[in-house]
Amino acid sequence: MLKKDEIAAMKARDKAKVSILRLVSADIKAFEVNERKDISDEGIVKIIEKNIKQTKEALEYAKQLNSEEKIAEGNFAIEVLTKYLPEQLSEEEVMGMLKEIISNGSYTAKDMGKIMKEIMPKVNGKFDRSKVNPMVKKILG
Repeated sequence: MLKKDEIAAMKARDKAKVSILRLVSADIKAFEVNERKDISDEGIVKIIEKNIKQTKEALEYAKQLNSEEKIAEGNFAIEVLTKYLPEQLSEEEVMGMLKEIISNGSYTAKDMGKIMKEIMPKVNGKFDRSKVNPMVKKILG
């Protein structure tokens, strides 16, 4: 799908979109060359998440510099890349999953690592990983 969209963007002469998709394609190809194996769908999601994270970091810097052009480019890149992620979970859904995990395992604040180990595979690629830890702390209170 990524490759098809890249070709469609080239035909439409959408240079910005082509640039973003080529960057992700290059990261995927680099992974396959370095690991000497085909990348899984999960691996592609991780690469896309990494690109989104890097773009968000660059976006924060652009906001500090008040660079409207870079802010617009960053927002566009995030918008394009987000389409390739699995359907995202809401904060309420993740909170429900966390409450269930914590109540079933009768975890305490000391078991933060165990809770994170249990929840992360369930939300990987479907929710912003940086928001999970504060949510667990909020529940454990």
